[in-house]
Amino acid sequence: MNSCSVIRSAQPEALDTRVLTCWEDFAALEADWRAMHESCRGRLFSSFDWLAAQYAGFGVPGELRVVTVWQAGMMVAAAPMCLVRQRASKLLPFYRPRVLTGWLCNYSGFFEFLASSRETLRVLLAAVCKAAPRAGIELPMFRVCTRDVFTTRCLRLSGLELWQDREQDSSLAENLADWDSYCQTRSRSFRKKVRVSGKQLKQAKAETEAYTGPAEAPVQRMIALSRRSWKQKSGTGLAALDGGDAFLCEFWRRFAGRKCGSLVLMRAEEKDIASFCAVRCQDTWYGLFTEFDEAYSDLSPGRSILYLGLQTVIGKGEPVRFEFGRRTHFLKDFETGSYQLRRVRGVRRGSRVYWLLKLEDLLRELTGLRGLLPRRKPRRADVLANDGERL
Repeated sequence: MNSCSVIRSAQPEALDTRVLTCWEDFAALEADWRAMHESCRGRLFSSFDWLAAQYAGFGVPGELRVVTVWQAGMMVAAAPMCLVRQRASKLLPFYRPRVLTGWLCNYSGFFEFLASSRETLRVLLAAVCKAAPRAGIELPMFRVCTRDVFTTRCLRLSGLELWQDREQDSSLAENLADWDSYCQTRSRSFRKKVRVSGKQLKQAKAETEAYTGPAEAPVQRMIALSRRSWKQKSGTGLAALDGGDAFLCEFWRRFAGRKCGSLVLMRAEEKDIASFCAVRCQDTWYGLFTEFDEAYSDLSPGRSILYLGLQTVIGKGEPVRFEFGRRTHFLKDFETGSYQLRRVRGVRRGSRVYWLLKLEDLLRELTGLRGLLPRRKPRRADVLANDGERL
């Protein structure tokens, strides 16, 4: 019998599913999670270090629901999720059933399923649907890709009716070898803004400091700066969140300890006026936290620190793929490409939430609106108008 016959006749190992509801149980599987995450080419927001930092800052006992799939003693698929109460319908704002949703930071992050093959992904999705309560699941900021079609099909076959939000874009820049060559690919207006920003910073005698080590002092300076940012007034800043300090300190300690972090602080008049934090996961850098002092708006500190932070990352001498997060008006100048994200809600047919969403669909047909309930956060203009009062 040749080797090919042996392979064809061999029976595949059975797939076993486990749902982890305790952080201690999840932490004990750190090595298995890291190996699975690397083999599945997972992104930052499903890495063990990100999830550990998130739990340190925002973890709530009893909410965790990490669905895992095992084969021959190895973790081959997983979905980091949690069980929380969320408003199901605008029609009944006080009706907040429990739903199974992606386990994400309250500040930033995208959700993804990790799977080594289509078969393991199919088993994982079936386990997720089984673990979901009657109100269903919600996948916040779910990336639109080839696998997404297969995923949504499996969810429907598992008995869920799906509602999908309008697609959003996320900016990225790829194949960045050095700053000069990158600038040459940008528009003339982009290069002009860089030159103007450089002159303004020089006239203001602004200085930048870059940190890559796990020291906590630069992180505390960034948190202090966040408290002076417009995001603090809106409640969307990192320092404004309960547990934001603990999350950021643990996050930086873990990634900088692995030499995968870059934190840039800008100073003027002996005061921090802007900060930029990025980390690397596998071969991609992620720009996560940008803060600036609105009192120095004449220097365009937000745009300037983004220039300088990206320049610092590119200057490390390795080809860079950089993700900026969600697309904004000024991030379009930086991007070389983008990908799409959307929010997906899956509800069991015949449930109370199912009929509420059906009723909302009917009302939207009459009013011309589409998509799920918006989750709008205050913009900078909303907060700064009328002397800092919200519009």
